[in-house]
Amino acid sequence: MWNCTPPLPDLLLSRSLSALGLRFSSQRADPNLEPHILPQFLLARPDSWQVQHCIVEALLDHLNLGSAVGDESQRKWEPFVFEDANDDFHFHFPSFPPTDRTTDHPLLELIPPDSLSNPKIKHVFVPSKPLTSEDERLHTPKFSPSAFFRAVDEFRSGTEDTNPDTWRIGEALIYGEVVSSTQTMFDKNPSFLRALPSPIVSLATVQLAGRGRGGNAWLSPAGCLQMSLKIRVGLKGTSSVPGPTIRPSNLVFIQYLYALAIIDTCHILNPTSEWAHKVRLKWPNDIYGLFPSSTSNSKSTPEPRKMGGILVNTSFGGGVADIVIGSGLNVLNAPPIASLAQLASTPTPGLSVERVAAAVLTSFERIWSSFLQNEEQGFHPFMDQYLRSWLHSDQLVTLTNRTPHRSVRIVGITPDHGLLRTVPMGGGEFIDLQPDGNSFDMMKGLISMKKG
Repeated sequence: MWNCTPPLPDLLLSRSLSALGLRFSSQRADPNLEPHILPQFLLARPDSWQVQHCIVEALLDHLNLGSAVGDESQRKWEPFVFEDANDDFHFHFPSFPPTDRTTDHPLLELIPPDSLSNPKIKHVFVPSKPLTSEDERLHTPKFSPSAFFRAVDEFRSGTEDTNPDTWRIGEALIYGEVVSSTQTMFDKNPSFLRALPSPIVSLATVQLAGRGRGGNAWLSPAGCLQMSLKIRVGLKGTSSVPGPTIRPSNLVFIQYLYALAIIDTCHILNPTSEWAHKVRLKWPNDIYGLFPSSTSNSKSTPEPRKMGGILVNTSFGGGVADIVIGSGLNVLNAPPIASLAQLASTPTPGLSVERVAAAVLTSFERIWSSFLQNEEQGFHPFMDQYLRSWLHSDQLVTLTNRTPHRSVRIVGITPDHGLLRTVPMGGGEFIDLQPDGNSFDMMKGLISMKKG
């Protein structure tokens, strides 16, 4: 009989995983350590730092707490709390002292230690100036806000602002190294969502309770980009706010437009298309990569593997829609997790979470602006690009949400309501399927009624 006491089990497991080609950390986890939700930073593009001030002032106005003391260059705010349904946001205005560390992370030195036990409390730091390289090394070691903002400027170069009434996508950022869920902090706090000016991005390195479509969990291993973008748009016929408006029926296309932004991002970062052409879309909102088949046959069909997903939540009020677009995308993940980095046969220069995030946001801004300018055309102007990038052209599937089951062929998406269009194999009228009511098991070729 084997004496299975450490380290023998660890040794056997590590050798087995290594033989399968899987990479993993050999460091033992301390079972007494639990991950802490860390304070987040409210930041703005350095050349548009006043955006941060506008956001704070809007939140204070909503709470009837008044404005800051002093002129714009020397504003001084007092700490305040924004209480909401799911979270209570505690805003702090710290100056970062030398770090005589007595906790696991230097940011924890700046908040009351007893608040760590209350998961509803979310701390937000509002620095008085952009973070320096030393600030980032100490306080945001997993993500460089300055690299992100530089990339936003790079990818936006030469484009014009079509909406002068507000700042542009990517100029306002809430970043947290460890958060509960970027999507939940927006979507499940209705007062905070409504008071928060748009556009603004919430980005995290680690999510402890990430959300996917239909109540699924979204895990966030190292190398994954996870962020939520909040935008606001007026509704046609009811909005009194300045700026473009949209018909409510066209909101369904946002998930498709954002998916196209991810496709565009891949071609921007890989202009030779060595691997960008391998990134594909799975209806309605998943991002896949075409990887070499796991079989030994070198001529076998590439194997589609999921690399990301998109989740859109919308709330209405006062003639406007507040839209939260959440996305997770594997960028630098090691095997066995499929990621952008693994699609390339050689390392791609400049492939980083910061640059991918900036490229996605600036690409979506361009696509979204074009969509709103030609909103009466629906998805028509983007249909060809979308169908070139998806996995389903002429795919044969079985509809198990019909009795009896029906064999159909996928022919596209309806340009007016964004439904999946299929045609029965034996002929007959189109069968159109809603994205929110059906589940697509691509590997089994089945479309079924979504559970839950």
